[in-house]
Amino acid sequence: MRFFGIDVHRKYCEGAELLPNNTIRHFRFPNERKAREKFARGLDDQCKVALEATGNALMIYDILSAHGAKVVLVNPMKTRAIAEARIKTDKIDAEILVRLLAADFVCECWVAPKEERDLRTLLHHRVALKKQVVSIKNRVHAILMRHSIPVPVSDLFGVKGRRFLFSLEGLPEVEKIVMASNLKALEGLEAEVKAIEKELYLRAKALPGVELLLGIPGIDVLAALTILAEVGDIRRFASAKKLASFAGVVPSVHQSGKVRYTGHITKGGRSMLRWIMIQVALQVVRHPGSLRDFYLRLRGRKGHKIAIVATARKLLTIIWVMLTRNVSYEYSRDDLKEKKIKRMEKRAMPYTVGSDMPQKITSYLATEDDILKIPESAA
Repeated sequence: MRFFGIDVHRKYCEGAELLPNNTIRHFRFPNERKAREKFARGLDDQCKVALEATGNALMIYDILSAHGAKVVLVNPMKTRAIAEARIKTDKIDAEILVRLLAADFVCECWVAPKEERDLRTLLHHRVALKKQVVSIKNRVHAILMRHSIPVPVSDLFGVKGRRFLFSLEGLPEVEKIVMASNLKALEGLEAEVKAIEKELYLRAKALPGVELLLGIPGIDVLAALTILAEVGDIRRFASAKKLASFAGVVPSVHQSGKVRYTGHITKGGRSMLRWIMIQVALQVVRHPGSLRDFYLRLRGRKGHKIAIVATARKLLTIIWVMLTRNVSYEYSRDDLKEKKIKRMEKRAMPYTVGSDMPQKITSYLATEDDILKIPESAA
């Protein structure tokens, strides 16, 4: 067996090979596709490679794995020999990696299949787009607030609200330009969000477990998809406690002798899974059931925030049981579940003539030239 350790950087990869005489052969190659493939062609199923789990390590992982090598993605938070080294260079890091690999002392990360990673990428991109949408809406509100302009509609970004924004009068020229730019950017972002969501709904129809999770009030299609994508193969977790630890919703523990106390949640593992579980818990406690009762009891003693996190952890335990045993939620509402499934199927359908295809907001509102037109009195 040949052992390699590779310290991955943005422009190059620093490598180390452990030779049979226990010496190290150092090498370096550019972090480019041709160079990576050239290195991979020299590997076979008798090679074992250790990579630190960095931002671009998965791309190298896929290339090396395709050539038969056993690739181990190492958790950098657990590699104390590297993290706590007094003398730290790229060559030393690569050497430590390969020696730990040969001694079987590395803490290996689980690598999701490419299909799951692609799904995560789409979900994360949607969240990023939604954050940009919220940011633009906040800027529009700020313009109105700066000029003390009241909002005459309940939904500022609905049909009537946008018509109001496009027909605003009394704004300075620069603010009109900024307002038009914000509305145009908002329209483009919302179109991108719809396109990404359409792709996600298509994938949700083919993913086992989505319909099962839709039986939980408060979980919609995208939330179910996010949970399944972040968790991956549920069989990886021997117990619900391990899944909760993976989500980072377990309390930290400090113990020395007879002294033991617990602190805040660890916030380790998948931050997206932890975030979506908190969001789902906020919705679940609105519906009758054991989770709402649990939340109300705990809220009286610990407060809202701690109660919601504890509810999210309890819900994660329920999800683990549902997925491992393939059972439905005890308080599932069949009518609500059917509505969610029909909505998913509708959103996944291709647009046809006469359907609810989204139209550009500017098609029935004032044009940009009208918005930017300066009154003659101001010329």
